[in-house]
Amino acid sequence: MRITFVLFGLLALCCVVLSDNRGADAAESPYYAGKTLRILVSSGSGGGTDTTARLVSRFIGKYLPGHPRVLVQNMPGGGGTIANNYFSSEVKPDGLTILQDSSSAIGNFVRGGPTIKYDPRKNNMLGGVARSGSLLVIRNDARARLLNKSAKPVVVGDSDGIRSWVAMTVWGAEYLDWNLRWIYGYPGSRELQLAIRQGEIDMWATANVKLVKDLQKEGIVQIVLAEDERRREDFADVPTFVETLGAKKPSGLSWQAFMGWAGSPDFDKFLVAPPGTPEPLLKALRDAFTQVMKDPEVDKEGDKFFGDGWKPISAQRVEQLIREQIDIPKDAKGFITKLRQKYNLPLGEKAS
Repeated sequence: MRITFVLFGLLALCCVVLSDNRGADAAESPYYAGKTLRILVSSGSGGGTDTTARLVSRFIGKYLPGHPRVLVQNMPGGGGTIANNYFSSEVKPDGLTILQDSSSAIGNFVRGGPTIKYDPRKNNMLGGVARSGSLLVIRNDARARLLNKSAKPVVVGDSDGIRSWVAMTVWGAEYLDWNLRWIYGYPGSRELQLAIRQGEIDMWATANVKLVKDLQKEGIVQIVLAEDERRREDFADVPTFVETLGAKKPSGLSWQAFMGWAGSPDFDKFLVAPPGTPEPLLKALRDAFTQVMKDPEVDKEGDKFFGDGWKPISAQRVEQLIREQIDIPKDAKGFITKLRQKYNLPLGEKAS
């Protein structure tokens, strides 16, 4: 009986030790092991925001502890409003869903309106990508109409009429007397490229260099100007928007309004985690993003889609740029609304 009792005690002790070891192994297992990271994209497929998300998605799992599976989910609509509203109200702060967003969503927040249910300042910034600015292109057969108010208006095409580059066309109409009309409702960049190819629209802007070069090779478009602060090395003969404005460049309230809509050329695509995400997970995500941006293959792929001038930007810089764009005077926001009304552009009553 005593021997049996001793053997039973030893067996129980072994079970406890094994259980403790398994618990220790489980505790040491990386957080992302066996999990799936979802990258929510605030636009449709094929555009710059989507391209950035898919580039990051191919590599970020490699640099996260536990190497999770990575999925990309597009949630287009309202220039990022639908995705941002969903992200702010439905996503748990567990590090398993992050948002690939763009500067358009910040412009929407500045514009305001009852559909805006999010505050981008509350998100945790992970890092971003600054491509060279958008290239504004026009069909070759429409260029002569741009400054001829007696001719048929040049049709500007966009997904929702609120993209950051649209500000250049509005200020062009206001200060350079461009002969323009705006239509919107196209799902994304691929559809807009097809629309300008087929002559449904005459003018469009994109930072996707490949899409522009394809249209140029086909002899369909010419580049009017670039959004950048200085001339680009890869398009050295293309003037900037400020150069094009020349002596007609406005100052004061008007230019504050322009910057509130268009934002800094440095501000483009960025990744965020929801409020309340634990600091260790934020550090893991930020570190992984930094490593992705240093990957030689990412550098090569980025050049292919974004052009030579693209660069990563830190989480701190993203946060700074967001606050700079949002913190414009109330009168400047009113100026934006005034011009949107004048040119029949959406004011924010509903998301497209």
